[in-house]
Amino acid sequence: MIVRKLLIPISWVYALGAWLHAAWYRWRIRTPYQPQIATLAVGNLHMGGTGKTPLSLWLMEQLHFKVDPVYYLSRGYGRRTKDVREVQLEDLPQDVGDEALMVRQHFGHSTDVHVVVAQRRADALREMGRHGVVVLDDAFQHRGVQTALNLLVCPFGQWYTEDHVVPAGRLREHPSAAGRAHAVVVTRCPGPVDPLTRLDIRAKLDLRPEQELFCSWERYGDPLPQWDAPAWQAGQTLNALALCGIGQPAVFLAGVRRLVPMAEAMVLADHEPYRLSIVKSIAQKCREQGITCIVTTKKDRARMGAKPREWAGISVYVLPHEIVLDDDGPRLLKWLEREWKARGFRVPLSA
Repeated sequence: MIVRKLLIPISWVYALGAWLHAAWYRWRIRTPYQPQIATLAVGNLHMGGTGKTPLSLWLMEQLHFKVDPVYYLSRGYGRRTKDVREVQLEDLPQDVGDEALMVRQHFGHSTDVHVVVAQRRADALREMGRHGVVVLDDAFQHRGVQTALNLLVCPFGQWYTEDHVVPAGRLREHPSAAGRAHAVVVTRCPGPVDPLTRLDIRAKLDLRPEQELFCSWERYGDPLPQWDAPAWQAGQTLNALALCGIGQPAVFLAGVRRLVPMAEAMVLADHEPYRLSIVKSIAQKCREQGITCIVTTKKDRARMGAKPREWAGISVYVLPHEIVLDDDGPRLLKWLEREWKARGFRVPLSA
């Protein structure tokens, strides 16, 4: 608590920088690009993982059944290139970014879903024309594009109204920046949310009447075998390693330990590439502790590429999880259709 109080003045400086950056566009010193295609920015105020990527995948899964084409646009965090490029299955994570590659892998060879990375999102949007929809990943703070709709993600119990800007807290901007959001999706709820809890959440987040609230929770499936690993046997007793390099590892680790209660854990930095030194350290840990099974995330799997030779004899699995919106799912789609229409975009999403 004392350390946080000491860091608060630095947080004010950080928040002021974010405010001045926004003011450049608010005062029309710089003019944002306004796309001619329906856009939805999905983002967060928090640093690190908030459940944003599972939400983006859910949105794209719903959209691509009704709209053609559907674009996923990101900067490709961590890539060594800066050009505008459409991500292909054979791309390397260092060329397109691990999250963009993971999204491409999720949709496989689907021709009506396009995954695009661009250092300047406006450059990519200019090439997309008028037809279809674009989901912009991690774009809530991106002012160079004036998106039609802003969807803000907030994890349950980690209310941005009760947090501070970094380094005193985990926020990228002052909580008042949530006023730019047209709707808020609360992720990682403990389960379905009743009406009274929704009212409590609205009060905690200080939402305006016109700001919609949607609630979701996450469901885990059985681990999926990779590289010819045997099928996962429910209830099996084995030595397992929960391996991840993501923003909020605690949620993933808890998911693995629901399957393997005594699983060891190895946590890397978010987006950390699987260099040879890391691959060898993982192999050594497995040998020393008699571990024959690694359970990892989809994002980590995208960074791994081919199975390392050092992991011979180790079975690797990906722990799948999906976002569940229950009745909020159809309501979210109706809201998107209505709000896009109000802004001049016809995107039919009704059943």
